[in-house]
Amino acid sequence: MSDERRAPNPHAPDPHAPDPYGAPGEPPLRNAFRPPPGGTGDLREKGWVPLRRFALWWGLLLLGDLVFYVLLTPIWLGLRVAAWIAELRSRARRL
Repeated sequence: MSDERRAPNPHAPDPHAPDPYGAPGEPPLRNAFRPPPGGTGDLREKGWVPLRRFALWWGLLLLGDLVFYVLLTPIWLGLRVAAWIAELRSRARRL
């Protein structure tokens, strides 16, 4: 099949789109990490996470774990057991 009749690759980058990571001709980074626009790629420029955000993150993670594993899982298991018992009773009545 000739190149003129091939369908364009939908995953190919647009050659006319501006490069979000800098001007054309900039040297590539030494590693695969691409910094955000305007960044240099040095993670030290971001600084440390504030202690209050760190504590908030872990607190929310712990709260989510407790809600899911302590509250919702037993409810779900109880509903499954109730459905299983109802199915067994239904089968017993049909026999």
